[in-house]
Amino acid sequence: MLKDDIRKTFTQARLNHDALTKDALEAVIAAMLLKEKSAVGKELSDAEVIECVGKEIKVQKEVAEMWSGKNAEKEAEANGKIKVLSQFLPAQLTEEEVMDLIKKADVYEDASPKTKGMIIKTVMPQIAGKFDKSLVNALVEKHLANK
Repeated sequence: MLKDDIRKTFTQARLNHDALTKDALEAVIAAMLLKEKSAVGKELSDAEVIECVGKEIKVQKEVAEMWSGKNAEKEAEANGKIKVLSQFLPAQLTEEEVMDLIKKADVYEDASPKTKGMIIKTVMPQIAGKFDKSLVNALVEKHLANK
């Protein structure tokens, strides 16, 4: 399981005194523990672990953006953490692949906001952990505008 891989990598980072990897995975492990405690007795699925990793990557992207041009060391640290965490995500989809999924999901004739919501609802589970969800809305709007 992915959770076990993360824990093994974390333990290895601690033994090797790899502070960057250890710090990056610490936050993910904490999020996983929190999620496990909120659903008592339930083992986390790989999809839930991927969600935790994705959230931490998003946080580190914000940190890197915040320090951009102000503190190169902290920005580099955040980017390093993103690189470490990215290895635990499944292969990422390209915009073209997501557009293909959107086109397949668009079985509607009109281009209304309701249609947009239906397409997004259909596509989101297919891209979970494989594409930045914040970009999907714009891609669906682009598709509907060109319809």
